[in-house]
Amino acid sequence: MTHTNHTFSVVLFFVFLLFTQCPKPISALTPAPSPTPTANDEDSSPTPTPTSSSGPTSDSPISNSERFELSLSEIGVQKATVASQTKEANLANKQLEGIEHKIEEFKTILTKREEGSASESTKSCLAQCQENLEEAIDGVKMGIESINDQDLEKANVDISGISTDVETCNDCFIELDAKDKDINAFTEWVKGVTKECLSNLKKIKN
Repeated sequence: MTHTNHTFSVVLFFVFLLFTQCPKPISALTPAPSPTPTANDEDSSPTPTPTSSSGPTSDSPISNSERFELSLSEIGVQKATVASQTKEANLANKQLEGIEHKIEEFKTILTKREEGSASESTKSCLAQCQENLEEAIDGVKMGIESINDQDLEKANVDISGISTDVETCNDCFIELDAKDKDINAFTEWVKGVTKECLSNLKKIKN
């Protein structure tokens, strides 16, 4: 009897050891999966928003519209400058055209005077004036061409030469002690208009 009890105790001991050494079920070792986020959970999560302090990056270049807006002031200045220069150039050209028209009229007057003049010295001066006025007309045409070519330095020389040519005509009569009031008045008029024309060219240059 005693031997049977001892055998039973040994069996129970081995069964206990066997139970303790068996591996745990897989379900006990596998961690429980985390819950899948729902739409409500996504909406509730905060979304980072860009701040004004964060400047432009390489991923966010300036758009064409922004670039155009930034350059408007410069474009405005350029347009204003070009418009101003065009206005002054056109005015100078109109003044030169007016001088040419008046010279042509004055040449006709001097031709009639030359035909009716009795003095040889007067005829000589009137003939010289015709040449001087022709040279002045050439100066007008060259001046207009120089302005259109935006060669303002040459235009200054051309326009100054117009006044010099007309003054040369007037000087011929002054040297004869026969100052001609009509030629003198015309000379002063040409000098005045060419002076204004040169002033307009100076505004273009600045």
